[in-house]
Amino acid sequence: MCLVPNVVVLKKFRVSEFIKYSGTQCHMTHLKSYCNKMAEVVHDEKLLMYFFQDSLSGAALSWYMRLDNTKIRRWKDLVEAFVKQYKYNMDIAPDRTSLSNLGKKDKESIREYAQRWQESAAQVHPPLLDKEMVILSADTLKAPYYKHVMGTSAQQFTDTVVVCERIERGVKSGRISAPTEKRGFERKEVNHVEDGSTRVGKTHPKTTTLHPKLPTSKNLNPFKPKAKSQIGNYQKVQEQLPQLPLLLNAMYQKLLSIRHVALEPLTSVQPPYPSYYKPELTCAYHAGVAGHSIHATPSRENFCN
Repeated sequence: MCLVPNVVVLKKFRVSEFIKYSGTQCHMTHLKSYCNKMAEVVHDEKLLMYFFQDSLSGAALSWYMRLDNTKIRRWKDLVEAFVKQYKYNMDIAPDRTSLSNLGKKDKESIREYAQRWQESAAQVHPPLLDKEMVILSADTLKAPYYKHVMGTSAQQFTDTVVVCERIERGVKSGRISAPTEKRGFERKEVNHVEDGSTRVGKTHPKTTTLHPKLPTSKNLNPFKPKAKSQIGNYQKVQEQLPQLPLLLNAMYQKLLSIRHVALEPLTSVQPPYPSYYKPELTCAYHAGVAGHSIHATPSRENFCN
């Protein structure tokens, strides 16, 4: 069960406080830090292997506990297994491209962003030159920081941070204008008012339901002007449907002759008669039923009632 059986720890040996490795940091940095802490017993392989578990945590500690003691016999074997297990951290470590893709968050101060950016830059290999840090960090900035930083002669990363903090104070005080968020185009409508003036406002989506009326013999003028209705201070224009060229009765007979419509029989109305009922009228569409004409057909609600 134990990776290092029969290990002997001297009473005078004091275990150091280790920086815990969880599996997400640089594994080579951790190995160097561990060996420095264990410099007193660096030649005792069993102690190196035994106390290595005290420098691990989380998933890394679970990995150590699953090691096979038949394959890990020496400190060299443990180091090789550790490097093989966590080598991927070197492959996904920050590089110059990932640094250029970093950006300041909306609610993040310049100092907080600079510290986060520098922590990532410290992991880049080979290390960045001062000039590279200035250029890469400036390229990640947006307005109004980028314009002002590129106009300076900063040679150190710290100089860039100082300039950005001054700009940040200027934005907060209102002396430097911050860019506003761009929004999409908004359609506007012009409302005509009675006095002839116009009002411009935002367009709000609305649904209009049309209720067309059948033409009657009293209303056959195709050139009738558009009807207007007054709502508050606005003038609403309603368009009329085009008028039929014939009376409904004549139009119905023509459509019936070419079989485009058919008779719609209707049960005769029984007493007490509704208000629309007129015994002298008959409806051709309803197969000659008495009580109304084709020009004044009652609505479905009236029939139901």
